[in-house]
Amino acid sequence: MPHSAMTSRRHILAGAAAGLAAAPSAFAASKPRRFIDVHNHFNAPGGYVAPGSRPWSPAIALEELDRNGVAAAIGFLGWIMSPDDIEAGRRRAREWNDLGATMCRDYPGRFGLFAALPMLDTAGALAEMRRAFDDLHADGIGIVTNYGDHWLGDPKFDPIWQEANRRKAIVYVHPTDAPCCTQKTLSYMTSPLNEPWIEWPMNTARTILNLMTTGTLRRYPDIRFIFSHGGGVMPMLVGRIEGLSGWPAVGPEKMRELFPDGVAAEFARLRFECAQAYTKVNMTAVRSLAPDSHILFGTDYDRFPIAHSVTKFESLGLPRGVANAIAHGNAEALFPRFARP
Repeated sequence: MPHSAMTSRRHILAGAAAGLAAAPSAFAASKPRRFIDVHNHFNAPGGYVAPGSRPWSPAIALEELDRNGVAAAIGFLGWIMSPDDIEAGRRRAREWNDLGATMCRDYPGRFGLFAALPMLDTAGALAEMRRAFDDLHADGIGIVTNYGDHWLGDPKFDPIWQEANRRKAIVYVHPTDAPCCTQKTLSYMTSPLNEPWIEWPMNTARTILNLMTTGTLRRYPDIRFIFSHGGGVMPMLVGRIEGLSGWPAVGPEKMRELFPDGVAAEFARLRFECAQAYTKVNMTAVRSLAPDSHILFGTDYDRFPIAHSVTKFESLGLPRGVANAIAHGNAEALFPRFARP
């Protein structure tokens, strides 16, 4: 699901103005719950259009938020790999983050920003992190599970994690393709199957496991990681991994070396937004391992309609207090600026 190149502020504002000229949206009385969406894809007017969706603009996005009772959405802007031209990667990160910051300024209280970083360019990533937090007032960092075959526990990223830990940053992690497992390398993937079907949930699990086994999560305990889609398949694998202590090829001593605090305890320190995980099986798995206070609402808009996530979430029939915490309360605690006055 590719992201388009970002457009200029002039084009963004033009698209917004055109959208605002449309008929005003109304808060749907049938969906009274208040939501804060921490998995929302910002795009550029005239850029990528998700199948079945209207062309994206800030005004259209606001219509969709209002129609479904979403008070605020924190945007993830995109994937930045290692470009041949390092300056091009730095420029793309700046452009994307300026887009998100423009939306936050123009629609105060309605949008937030997970800033993009050129992760494989350490100096560029550190410089952009400083700019994102100090100048643009970003709500966190938005990255992907892997950059080529560099997973998030790779020592290459340690300088970035050191700075993020110092800032007690929120780091939102979205899955992406991995070189091992694409339509080109896996014969089972024929249309309409593609990487997001099962490979992206696997890549989320792979990077969480990598962060655990390299000790990255323990070295940088003040980073607050949020993983997409209910942690992918990782909740279903925690017990299996714990059980390897009984396998002679691994054994309890090696398991204690890899997971000094225990697999489940390390998993429980993470946070999870649950777009595409609003089923009883998925939610039960996540809630059995992570505290309810670490579970957040997300929609995956504009890849999915916001109404899809709202409807699926409400169909779970969670206890009222738990449902309200996931819908908005946990996000308000993590991002106080979005709390209701």
